[in-house]
Amino acid sequence: IYFKKKIDIIIHCAATHSFSKKKSVTDYINSNIISLNNLIDLARRLKTKMIINFSTVSIYGQINTKRLDEKYTPIKQDLLGLTKHIAENIISIQPINFINLRLPGIMCSRKNNSRPWLQTLINKIKNNKNVYVYNTNNYFNNVIDTKEIVRLILRIIKKRRKIRGTFNLSASKPQKLKKIIHIIKSKYQSKSKVINLEKGQKSFVISINRIKEKLNFYPTSVENIILRNL
Repeated sequence: IYFKKKIDIIIHCAATHSFSKKKSVTDYINSNIISLNNLIDLARRLKTKMIINFSTVSIYGQINTKRLDEKYTPIKQDLLGLTKHIAENIISIQPINFINLRLPGIMCSRKNNSRPWLQTLINKIKNNKNVYVYNTNNYFNNVIDTKEIVRLILRIIKKRRKIRGTFNLSASKPQKLKKIIHIIKSKYQSKSKVINLEKGQKSFVISINRIKEKLNFYPTSVENIILRNL
């Protein structure tokens, strides 16, 4: 990458994932590893102060814990998780300041997306379709939105202090899935029937203690993120 203008911070948010149009092994490597390597090279030449790298909770692979923190050892990663994990390791050995943000499903202004899972659930309830959900009595905070990511980035830019580290970023104040569904149904006065599937997928809550302690950043609650995206 050839660019001469001074750049203080690089935000790397490109990724190849299972929903990408092009998703060969080569695409995963080029997008998730080599592109970051090229940005690190650019940062060295321009003496950039920091790289903010968008990573993913997929790096944890198979999750066998009720509370997921950054110390969890990855198991059985898919291509997204593996390539993003390699990228995290590459940037962590560079002298430049960096932040790896391990992100869950991201909600945004486009509401017709088939992802994240929560947006799909919202769309079905809005259209009065029946929904099948695992573990409705379990707590959930596996979501974030673009507004919250921007809020964090602006906080980092304003603080302008040296930071090196990897952080989970997801909503605070986990809620039971059945309450989340009730909020959505009430909003749209939906007639959807909810079928609770008790067995199948394992549920977990994402720990955000590290980002609160190290960056003094307190993410918005699950309920408020959902409400502002309905």
